[in-house]
Amino acid sequence: MNIKQILLSVLFMLSANSIYAWVHDFEADGVLYSIISASDRTCQVVRGDYSGDIKIPDSVLYNGRYLKVIRIQSEAFLGCEKLISVTIPNTITSIEEGTFQFCQRLASVTIPNSVTSIGEEAFFGCDSLASITIPNSVTSIGGEAFRGCNNLVSIDIPNSVTSIGELAFTGCSKLVSVTISDQVTSIERATFAHCSSLMSVTIPKSVKSIGESAFYECTSLVSVIMSDGVTKIGAEAFKSCNNLVSISLPNSITNIGEQAFYECSHLASVTIPNSLTSIENETFYYCWRLSSVTIPNSVTSIKGRAFGNCYELKEVTIPSSVAEIQDNIRGGESSFYGCHPVVCMFGCSGKNASTIPRDSLKKIILMEDVKDFSDYYFDGTYTGVANLDTLVSMAAVPPAIAHVSENQKTSYKVIVPKGTLAAYQAADVWKEFWNLQEGDGTTGINSVSSHSATAKEIGRYTISGEKTNGKVPGINIIRMSDGTTRKVIAK
Repeated sequence: MNIKQILLSVLFMLSANSIYAWVHDFEADGVLYSIISASDRTCQVVRGDYSGDIKIPDSVLYNGRYLKVIRIQSEAFLGCEKLISVTIPNTITSIEEGTFQFCQRLASVTIPNSVTSIGEEAFFGCDSLASITIPNSVTSIGGEAFRGCNNLVSIDIPNSVTSIGELAFTGCSKLVSVTISDQVTSIERATFAHCSSLMSVTIPKSVKSIGESAFYECTSLVSVIMSDGVTKIGAEAFKSCNNLVSISLPNSITNIGEQAFYECSHLASVTIPNSLTSIENETFYYCWRLSSVTIPNSVTSIKGRAFGNCYELKEVTIPSSVAEIQDNIRGGESSFYGCHPVVCMFGCSGKNASTIPRDSLKKIILMEDVKDFSDYYFDGTYTGVANLDTLVSMAAVPPAIAHVSENQKTSYKVIVPKGTLAAYQAADVWKEFWNLQEGDGTTGINSVSSHSATAKEIGRYTISGEKTNGKVPGINIIRMSDGTTRKVIAK
């Protein structure tokens, strides 16, 4: 329990001792009641200083008449530190706001299948609650309903539940597993934030959006399975999930917020969906084990420090669709600040390609659709490419290039598509390279293309266009039997 919870608990304890705290009409078997309607013969459980095991009956005798218990008043058991267990009758339809808040020793609650809603903060701060069964009659779980239930190990959210409020399970530090209803359409802000023992999660097909900080600092989270249907991942949704190794991002996603995967330091690979148009500020910042990234040709903009400090990023592919690679508006650092790629495949302009750090770059591949790369500086005019030794062009028509030093012209290994050598030997700058040669299989290979479900692999090539007999580590380009190609990352 944090300081805020302790202070609130103390405040509630003090208020519980006031003369107004236990207003009631009668008492039966240690439970306080007030009459709701004399004519309907209904009553409700009201606030009191409860302890031990409490069993609420469905009806209670008062003045010779039975009254039906139809409600438990909000905050009825608030701050009852000695309360151990509660059994709720099937005459109750709702667990209201703050009903069991700060019942630190509450270990068991029996919820009947008559209950349809669990209110905000209903079990907030119930430190001893290790498990709870939510019946399939419940349709909504309110915000912060189980916040700070530090000993809650598992929770099954039945398919009857259609909504879960913000911060509903925040701070459930021992929660290892959760089953999410396939009727839930959104995971709200910080729903599972700080669930530091949560190891895996499956997002059902019904979910369309994952809110801000939804899984923030779930430090034990290893894998996330996300079904097709999710369209939005909020800012910081998986921030500081530093044991997250893999995540599947479906092609339905159109928006991923800033810092969504910030400091996911064990994330080794990610497939960016081709439905995404922009990669926002610091989306994959400090994902330092990320070894390769392929930007799909749906993306038009890569924002500041999107892949900042991804130290082990060795292979980068940026298609022609990317018109803008921005600097970070706060720190002035580029989208790939702190990265040290060895191989880059470019379809974008030379100006945008120049934002990629070049200190470790050894190979540049120009995609088929590159026509003009003349604003890229190979030489030292503006921090040239000191370690580059291989330049590959996949374009049938030689693209325009410039800013190549005389020494680079003598030392670079330059590979061009099969059948185009004569065209390159006649093209400006290209014709001056001493080691100009054709690479087998580069003609007609696209950076990204679709293929039919029945298509089979008929050829495989390295990122430089050289044919291989099987998969090789890094980016592999595969020619399919239907005439299309696709690009995969092999380990």
